[in-house]
Amino acid sequence: MEIYNILAAEKGFERTMGDVLRVLGLYHRLWLSEIYVEIKGMNTTLREDIPEYSDIVKAVNELKNKGYVYVEKRTRSSLASTEGVEDYLVSLAGLREVVLALLSDRKLVDYVKIKRSMFR
Repeated sequence: MEIYNILAAEKGFERTMGDVLRVLGLYHRLWLSEIYVEIKGMNTTLREDIPEYSDIVKAVNELKNKGYVYVEKRTRSSLASTEGVEDYLVSLAGLREVVLALLSDRKLVDYVKIKRSMFR
């Protein structure tokens, strides 16, 4: 299955796509700007490279084209602007194959374990 290949990738564009799926697996829906912050936190915790923001945008678009995520252009609130800021709300499509793959994804499991141990 393609989803397992994406999650198994250790470098390149597929790795970034896998990281986007992992953070969406935790939260189900995030602003595009939040996805970058979450991936940065996850990869820093796991001592892995952090992708560029532009690579995350490309990965989200590719995942959208594959039907793994939904993307909506919206206005989010911001303390810096009374009118809000345009951003993209990215949601996990909830496909059974994606959910099952994420449940057994080693990187996600390791990250969740570390995260839980920090909040005990």
